Amino acid sequence: MNGNIFARLTGTKRTLVALLASGAMLTAGCSNMAITSSGADALATSGTLSGKVHGGNQPVSGATVNLYFAGQSISGTATLVATTTTANDGTGSFHFVQNSTSPNSGTDNTFSCPTSGGSPLVYVVAKGGNTLNNGNSSVNNTAAAFIAIYGTCSQLATNTNNFVNMTEVTTVATLAAVQQFFDPSNYSITADGTGQQYNVMINLPNTIALLANVSTGTVAGNTTLSANTSGSNGVGGVSVTASPHTDVINTLADAISACVNNASASATACTTLFSNAVPPAANVTNRPNGTVFAPATDVVQAMYYILTNPTNGSATNLLNIYNLATGAGAPYQPTLSAAPTDWNIAINYSSISNCGSGSGGFISSPYDISIDAQDNVWIANSQATKGNLSELTAGGAANTCVFLGGSSKGATIDSSGNVWLASTESNNIYRYNPSTGVSTAFPTPATPLGVAADGAGNIYFTSAENGSLYQIPGAATASSAVPAVQISIVVGPNPIRLMPDFQGLVGNVPNPVNIWVSSGSGFVSRVSPATTGPNLMNGFSTTTFNIGTSSYGLAVTSTDDVIVSSGGTDNYLIYLSQANSYAPAWTTASGFAGISNPTAISIDGRNNTWVPNNTDPSSSLGSLSEVSAAGNALSPTATGFQRPSTFLSKGRASAVDQAGNVWIIGDGMTNSVDELVGAGVPIYQPYAKGLSNGRFQTIP
Repeated sequence: MNGNIFARLTGTKRTLVALLASGAMLTAGCSNMAITSSGADALATSGTLSGKVHGGNQPVSGATVNLYFAGQSISGTATLVATTTTANDGTGSFHFVQNSTSPNSGTDNTFSCPTSGGSPLVYVVAKGGNTLNNGNSSVNNTAAAFIAIYGTCSQLATNTNNFVNMTEVTTVATLAAVQQFFDPSNYSITADGTGQQYNVMINLPNTIALLANVSTGTVAGNTTLSANTSGSNGVGGVSVTASPHTDVINTLADAISACVNNASASATACTTLFSNAVPPAANVTNRPNGTVFAPATDVVQAMYYILTNPTNGSATNLLNIYNLATGAGAPYQPTLSAAPTDWNIAINYSSISNCGSGSGGFISSPYDISIDAQDNVWIANSQATKGNLSELTAGGAANTCVFLGGSSKGATIDSSGNVWLASTESNNIYRYNPSTGVSTAFPTPATPLGVAADGAGNIYFTSAENGSLYQIPGAATASSAVPAVQISIVVGPNPIRLMPDFQGLVGNVPNPVNIWVSSGSGFVSRVSPATTGPNLMNGFSTTTFNIGTSSYGLAVTSTDDVIVSSGGTDNYLIYLSQANSYAPAWTTASGFAGISNPTAISIDGRNNTWVPNNTDPSSSLGSLSEVSAAGNALSPTATGFQRPSTFLSKGRASAVDQAGNVWIIGDGMTNSVDELVGAGVPIYQPYAKGLSNGRFQTIP
């Protein structure tokens, strides 16, 4: 067991390179690190990137350490710019030297940052070497592998200490965050090259820092995140506590350390790991269609497969991997006391701070959740009389808190970046401009419930008072409030979820769209611009589609198919196919994939459906289900993906961001939101912006 005591990283402006580096050194021949005082690492000097490689209980000498620049094409590769080996010095140390003249040939330990073309993400992969700490240069465990991130090239000059402690823990944490950008065949981290996705990728170190302390190589504890108080955004004095699922991280780290701490890749622990780390199907990941995953030959590849296929293909395979972590002397503690349902890694963000002009909770009875273009998370709080519109940065810090009329059950983001909140207590829809901090109230003729935006700047909202759908034309750019127009009176008694579809672009202008609405009854509605047709009202026609159960959640796919979750206890999903005139293409069996009282569903970039379950399997557990676009269960049918109730309880709504993180709120999570790190396939955000430029419901 690792007995070190280290300071933990705190603050919002975190990079993966910690501000303090451990001075802990390995005692040759000993299985534990010695406890020493913290201080600047002796290996870190100006113009130098440095680190140590430490496998479980031993330093790794003779490992090949490659330095990469991340690629800017999801189908491309990273650039190998420098290479070195770890020293046989009792610490497994290495370093790279930055200068202005290196050709970045990848043949020595020098590199130079580009002077044009952007600032690439810089990361390091270590492979092989002697993991036994006996100084024998002939020992080379090719299964040993580690990965860590330094930051962008531009950050290297300002970081006070460019040092990484590469352990199984930092490897698990790094891969969890970057899994949707990672190619296990060549260790490339890549994004698609757009500015929006690049910014998402370079913020990944912020998430990693909440999972692991890369200065010490150990799991991160609870981190208190101070608010971003630059500007008048109402979050002065607000703090958020980020709590990682430490026992899952440690258990995975122990499982791969069982392989690392052997003389060769043929050790039983390695062959067991590789045979049970079953690769996922490529069409449910961010890898290109047609990708064939080769069996893992090192622990980085195995961990990628474990994270992207978190059930390992069967309960037997998962148990076999869990058992690898339970051997005597497992270096990372505490660990899980029993095998989990899955290996998804979560961070819970909680806050008991009050803010806004009504002194409501920053997170208080959250009911709806939205993602903006910067991957910030917007929360509609339903706290009675005091509910705020709140914003978390992609790294989990409080960024905005504004009171807009009280309790809300619906929010959305329009194609101009405005955030809309439907206030159930003031009979207003509010438009909030995050850039200016200005809010505008749009009075509503009935109490608003759900709200959505299309790509042309129109806003839509529903009301349960009269089973109606309304349009506020041109509201995204209107200089003042615009009257709402009632366009349907037959959308049902509880029309809680609504989404526009995509009808193409003429030039750069979106065509008029259909609005799909769940009903709280046995149908869903499609409300379409029309002069003829059923249920005509103010230039729109409403067509209903019977689904055989009360409808609650609703999502429109990239092909304009519609996925609906049942309300109540019917516990299934219905997939309505456009090609079949919206007849069901498939309907899951009750309880399939662990679905239990499903609520507001979301989809990711591969049209996998994420289902928060409002019925908890026990008082100590919550669950989330996942179903592929083909209708296959990706979560265990008996349980779903289970989390302790401190992370997930009585799920209400979910959203997938552009890094593939799945965000969940729940009725039992009064003061918190949960993030499954990298568990989904990245999807372009916000939704309405995708409708405006043709990137609707696609991988960014």
